[in-house]
Amino acid sequence: MADYEQPHTKPLDKADEPQFVTEEKLELAAEQPDDDYIDEIYDIIDAVVPRTDDPSLPANTFRVWFLGLLFGAAICAANTIFTFRSNSFSISAFVTVLLAYPCGLFMAKVLPSGFFNPGPFNHKEHALIFVITSCMASPPYANYNIIGQKYQLYQGDLSLAASFGFAIVTQCFGYGFAGLTRRYLVRPAAMLWPSNLATIAMLNSLHGRDDPAATRYPMTRYKFFWLVALAMFFYQLLPSYIMPMLGALSVICWFTNNKSDNKMALVLGSSSYGGGVGFLSFTLDWSLCAVYNPITTPLWAMMNQFLGLWLFLWIVTPILWYTNAFGNDQGIGKSSQYGFAINTPSTYNKNGVKIPNTKFVIRSPDDHNALILNQTFYDENKPILITTYFALEYANSFVVFIAALVHVALWYGKDIWHRFRSAVKDLDKNDVHATLMDAYPEVPDWWYMAVLALTTVLALVVCEIGGFNLPWWGTILAMLLALVSIIPIGIIQAISGQQIGLNVMSEFLIGLLLPGRISAVMAFKTFSYMAMYQGLTLVGDLKLGHYLKVPPRTMFLAQLVSTVLAAFISTGTACGIYESFGKKTVPVSQTYPAGFKWLMQEQADNPASGWSSNSYNTFLSAGAIWGAIAPARFFGPESPYFKTLLGFAVGGFLPPIFWYLHKLQPNSFWHLVNIPLIFIFPAAAGSRRSDLITPLLISVVVNYFIKKYRHAWWKKYAYVMSAAFDSGSGVMLLILFFLTQFNPKYQMPFPVWFMNSGDVERCLPNSVLECMGHETMGNAYGGEYDPTQDPACQ
Repeated sequence: MADYEQPHTKPLDKADEPQFVTEEKLELAAEQPDDDYIDEIYDIIDAVVPRTDDPSLPANTFRVWFLGLLFGAAICAANTIFTFRSNSFSISAFVTVLLAYPCGLFMAKVLPSGFFNPGPFNHKEHALIFVITSCMASPPYANYNIIGQKYQLYQGDLSLAASFGFAIVTQCFGYGFAGLTRRYLVRPAAMLWPSNLATIAMLNSLHGRDDPAATRYPMTRYKFFWLVALAMFFYQLLPSYIMPMLGALSVICWFTNNKSDNKMALVLGSSSYGGGVGFLSFTLDWSLCAVYNPITTPLWAMMNQFLGLWLFLWIVTPILWYTNAFGNDQGIGKSSQYGFAINTPSTYNKNGVKIPNTKFVIRSPDDHNALILNQTFYDENKPILITTYFALEYANSFVVFIAALVHVALWYGKDIWHRFRSAVKDLDKNDVHATLMDAYPEVPDWWYMAVLALTTVLALVVCEIGGFNLPWWGTILAMLLALVSIIPIGIIQAISGQQIGLNVMSEFLIGLLLPGRISAVMAFKTFSYMAMYQGLTLVGDLKLGHYLKVPPRTMFLAQLVSTVLAAFISTGTACGIYESFGKKTVPVSQTYPAGFKWLMQEQADNPASGWSSNSYNTFLSAGAIWGAIAPARFFGPESPYFKTLLGFAVGGFLPPIFWYLHKLQPNSFWHLVNIPLIFIFPAAAGSRRSDLITPLLISVVVNYFIKKYRHAWWKKYAYVMSAAFDSGSGVMLLILFFLTQFNPKYQMPFPVWFMNSGDVERCLPNSVLECMGHETMGNAYGGEYDPTQDPACQ
């Protein structure tokens, strides 16, 4: 076993506590000479990562593939189903760190020695299982493209073969970039990838022999995990089925007693689809909080993010709406139940009437596979409008793109310069972890180049003849955009933990180059965004393997196989779920050009169901805006949304202010002000926005009070508790979905009562709630609601 003297003395009980990197710490490190700078980086790494390795430990084993693919396939399918939820939710791959350990020990005990059982279950196998599951846990971004074209836009001739091919090449496109940039983003010690530290800490604690907290807190992590997961499993039944009101508790609607003549109370108090901004609304539903990862996200990051959410959603949005900042804000959605529309990603015509996205597109007379703008329909309805909420989301995305670059240049510029200077001076040759990894055969560059070449050829074929209508030069341009972005953005993410997304900027670029071609714009967005995003995800996993000394060639194989398999599983699951709901015959029209309607879309028409496919609807609306209408029309000088382009200027102006204030007052709190995090504004228009108080409260309680006053408990159980919450609620959500909503002809809602009304917040008038209840129960259990038999609701 290789063993190196460790010059930095650390208390042993810090080994399983992740050390999050702050801007102030990295800035101080960057201001030091190279040697001191590297020492500061090692202080962070040594707190979690051991400086030892045993090359004789087996990694590429039967246990790894069996458990990794089993857990990965299950989480992949589950998370794909969750993409149809109104509010985002997913089961973290971190769950497998806990579940795989007893399974690995069991297999090591019962399987015969040899191929199936090479010896004791070790941390390298455990890490590889996590990597396989991590590669499979996130559904392909291509699913939004595929579902949008094939089902929501009724492009029925988009074959499953082309869909699978599109998903695979977009997932694997980033492999070549990941491999070719690993010498800059993986091997150097300065490339921390702090998001890996929590996983490494948990693996160390599980495979270590001593538990410093065992005397004070004797319950094992596994017992704690199963008890908490079981409790959350049963609790989730309440907000998701029996008492949905627990998921959205509107303080303002309580005090205004849901009066129909108080529009401002609805604007501020309601948080549901089509409603308002959810001011002071809170939730007791973990599945609505989980998207923020309130337990595993550092408190300073949560505070920045929620400061931005409160500012823009609770203050800026109502002011812009009330003043008609974008022309006709108050006129949008007047015919809806609320009498207005704010919280929705839908598009509207010049009179504020909602427009189905299918009406924007027609088949090109020159190319039957091409979906292009319906110019006649557009001219009759322009200017096309979006809600104040949705417009502000775009404005903030422009701010974030520029602000992130400026922020990183100011705070991490010296750090990045040190990294490149270190590369020139070849300081990595003395890096302990890089030296330990040299004991294993490296993956040849031509392996990654072969993957890149193969996926490029397949991408050209799929996009040209598969129905995605992206010309060959568009595919090459998407690849080049990702190629020039992956190293600078990767360095930013590796050092700071922040990633700058290319989705909006890629839409902007291709929308200018290919105006009016919605399918081409959506395909380009998917390719360019996923090439970089997936590439950096894989690089992050490579860094995890680097820290834990997993053989590089085994890591390459694990990542590639799991990614390809996940594309098949996820795309097949998404298409299968959509088609399993069935369809019904309707008259041929612009909205339903195929002469039928997918019944899954009726879930979208009933957001109270919790399964409104909101992410897919948002992706399609973005496709209509950036693709069919195109940015030159939608954001041009004659557009009411031209002023959102000021976001680019704001993004360049604000970060230097707080950076300069920190220079003037280095001991103040200015270093905690992060403009990109404040403006990142995860708007999630269309989801229930009762999630803006509870997640921060959870974070404060766990990551401040418990961490400060019960530190040993926090260190041992906090991350386990987060995984248990995700697992318990996720399993119950899946059971409820398949039991109560999967069969569209036999819905099984819980009987209507005070805490289970059509509007779960009870913001709408009682008369409206009563009629919504009649409709819900009339369509339940195989029935069909007949409004003519309900005169009070006509």
